[in-house]
Amino acid sequence: MGDVITVSIIMLVLGVLVVGSVVEIHAQSAPYRRMTDQGYAQLASSVIEASNQTGARLAAVINVAPTIPNQRLPNTARGEIQQGLDAAVSTSSEEARQAQQLTPPSPSDDVARQLTAIFVSRAAAVVIVARTIDQLLGMAPLSIAGAPSTTTTTSPNSAALISVAQASQQLAVEGTQIEREDRAYAALATRLRNGKNTGSGPIRLPASVWAPSGAPLSSAQLADTAAPLKAAVALVPYHQMVITAVGLAPPAVPSSTPNDAAGSGIVGISCDAPSSTVAGPTPTRLPPTSSVTPLVTVTNCGTVDEANVTVTETLALAGPAGAGPLPAGTSGSSARTVVTTVSGQSRSLDLPALNVAKGNNYTLTVTLTPPAGQVDPAGTSQQFLLQIVS
Repeated sequence: MGDVITVSIIMLVLGVLVVGSVVEIHAQSAPYRRMTDQGYAQLASSVIEASNQTGARLAAVINVAPTIPNQRLPNTARGEIQQGLDAAVSTSSEEARQAQQLTPPSPSDDVARQLTAIFVSRAAAVVIVARTIDQLLGMAPLSIAGAPSTTTTTSPNSAALISVAQASQQLAVEGTQIEREDRAYAALATRLRNGKNTGSGPIRLPASVWAPSGAPLSSAQLADTAAPLKAAVALVPYHQMVITAVGLAPPAVPSSTPNDAAGSGIVGISCDAPSSTVAGPTPTRLPPTSSVTPLVTVTNCGTVDEANVTVTETLALAGPAGAGPLPAGTSGSSARTVVTTVSGQSRSLDLPALNVAKGNNYTLTVTLTPPAGQVDPAGTSQQFLLQIVS
């Protein structure tokens, strides 16, 4: 009987000790929890402020987009809008990533998950807003500096365009999503400020509203943006591909006649006053060679990206053949390549060499096939009369 009483007393004492320890641990953890919550709030505040700036910049882009004027390449209205949209996509996605990396340690309750979800949802809405405007205007995200480029790709603006009605509907949906996240953030900030989501006291976060009523990112305003964007004259796609330089390899023999440009072997034009040339009566003289290669540069002088534009080089005998029979493959030939450029970009082409025979004259023609939508063919063809020195 005594043993039973002794065991009971021991168990009672142990129970008291365990309860006391739990109470003590809880009491000791309160300062740590308070410090964790406040630390999280400070870190989150910097991300929230950055998000506010992103929202403000995107709103400014949307607000002025229909009225942005065209300037000299590459500062076109379409380019400026695309830069603004791309920047908003990039920064909002980065802010969502930063929000996800604020923990551990995690603050009380479910604060981190709720706040992160708001940033992620905002970033997703920005992506769709940018994509919708691109589909409305036939634009595409700008190439990232340093990214590899190729001469043949699928056109970045080859996706089917959407109508004003479709764009308006999609923009309204994303504006509603942005407004929803504004309300979710306000509710979370209020609960934290009142200490209802944490046992460590009030937590204060900055205000964050992307789409107040009547503002550019609100549902109604975003929906109403589609029509003026589509109607803006400066945003209508303008196609103009031009051959802006043609040199020769091997280089031309210097002319013995002062100020005779025929010996230079280079024709150069610009986007300002493009023109196509034809072969003149005075040939460009090349040193004795078995082949000639045109060194061609093309420039996208338009306001839209162009993909898979064909450039053709053609070599044809000019006049009677020189002394003796022509070697095989030297009476004329042609080759072509394709090029993809963004608005305002110049590209040097890698064209193959064409076979020639000494003592003969050739007409070399370089022709760019204008992309669909280009009305003015000026600058799309350049021609030389060549003389291969014996």
